[in-house]
Amino acid sequence: MDLLKISFTKEDTLMSIVTLLEDFVIDLLKAEEDFIDNPVHMGIFEKRVVEASLKTAAGFMAMVLEDTDTLIRNSRARKDGYNIHRKDKRTLITTAGDVTYNRTLFKERSTGKYRYLLDDMMHLPKHERFSVNAEVKALSEAEVHSYQHAADSLCIGGQTVSKTAVMEKIHAITEELPEENPVPDDKKKCCEYLYIEADEDHIHSQKCDDDNKGIIGKLIYVFEEKEDVCKGRRKLIGTHYHGGLYKGSEENKKLWEEVQEYIESHYNSEFLKKVYICSDGGGWIKAGTDYVDKSLLIADKFHLMKYINKVSNLMIEKDKDGNNDKTKADKVKAKIYKYIYKNNQLALKKMLGRIRNQKGHDTLIKDVRTYFVNNWDAIQRAFHDKNALGCSAEGHVSSVFSERMSSRPMGWSEIGSDRMCRLRCYVRNNGREKIVDLVEYRRAKQYEPLEATGTDGIIISMPKEHYSEAQREAMKYAEAMYAPLFGPTVKKILSIRERISDI
Repeated sequence: MDLLKISFTKEDTLMSIVTLLEDFVIDLLKAEEDFIDNPVHMGIFEKRVVEASLKTAAGFMAMVLEDTDTLIRNSRARKDGYNIHRKDKRTLITTAGDVTYNRTLFKERSTGKYRYLLDDMMHLPKHERFSVNAEVKALSEAEVHSYQHAADSLCIGGQTVSKTAVMEKIHAITEELPEENPVPDDKKKCCEYLYIEADEDHIHSQKCDDDNKGIIGKLIYVFEEKEDVCKGRRKLIGTHYHGGLYKGSEENKKLWEEVQEYIESHYNSEFLKKVYICSDGGGWIKAGTDYVDKSLLIADKFHLMKYINKVSNLMIEKDKDGNNDKTKADKVKAKIYKYIYKNNQLALKKMLGRIRNQKGHDTLIKDVRTYFVNNWDAIQRAFHDKNALGCSAEGHVSSVFSERMSSRPMGWSEIGSDRMCRLRCYVRNNGREKIVDLVEYRRAKQYEPLEATGTDGIIISMPKEHYSEAQREAMKYAEAMYAPLFGPTVKKILSIRERISDI
């Protein structure tokens, strides 16, 4: 092992660090001096200290990347398989600011292909501009705030990030989200009853043509029970969300199959008796019984009440003073509830016919009648099945989708709204800290074509059990004899050798 070369490499690294620290100290002392002159400006002082810290952090990352590129370039294994072609700059947007570094373009002798080995070792896609943490921050901010707000949060030290760049990161979220770790059979939950609530959010589309009817975001969530928090408020236990556009019958089938797969993988099917699906009568929700085992529909009382009010309000009359008289309306409402409780659908139909003859409104009466006829069994379960629970789908759609996607005057593309729906469900299922897994999953899938080029030995580290005898001796020698002086540099050289030893 060439100790002289290691010593020079170590010295160069130390000098680079010293230079960074010198600049850092100069910035800190200048900030201190200005603060002493104007102690009232504490905010400016704090800002300058933070900026100096981030500037040093970005400089250190650039230095380490260039140092690693130098180690690759000087590696004997690299010399056996690759020729140096040229050096190029690359800039990454990071949470510490822009990191600009030089890396070497190599030409593979056996294939004639050109590759940046440093980028390949980092599994960094060819046109990627964001570091992993910067992309995580962009997604995390965009999940709550606007694209522009997310872009501004990454503008550190003069760098420029556009809202379009953030939008592209949202669009790049994979349609198939990373699978959760499977639950062993002996760890699956034992619940007799599960509950599913589903609803949709009407999202404004960017399209402005006359045929534009907006975008429908579908939300489904599974839970085990409702627990009282305080008077008039309950929370859901064991909630898991599924959401996206899922347009058409085939995509809707896929959505419900995902729900069934989740139930199978997390709950003991032998212990499970029933799965209640709360429905507002929508066809895509009712289709869930075709794919979810042991499922039964129950009517959403909130939407049921809306239909009852539509009919009863037709009976509101004016009194002699011009005020609304709701006496007849209240009687109609009471009769409808009576017929529901007594399971007397025929009497309800006759009453609707009489109201139509008196008041007209044929279309409205027809819609109400159709709702009752098509959902009668589900309505009966909602009132008579003791295990059925009330529905809170409207509130969940509002908090999970609407507050970000439809409560403000903004337009969405289909892919953008779909990925945002999926992202907001993912965050609620896994926590904001797990967004990094989402980013790494997407990058791994994007990087797969590069791994098929016969370069596995370069980008996948070799475990110690596969070291050659010479490598074992070199590592032992470095750790035992030179660690106090040259250990970090020796280890870096051996680490680089690991990654290109199969060339």
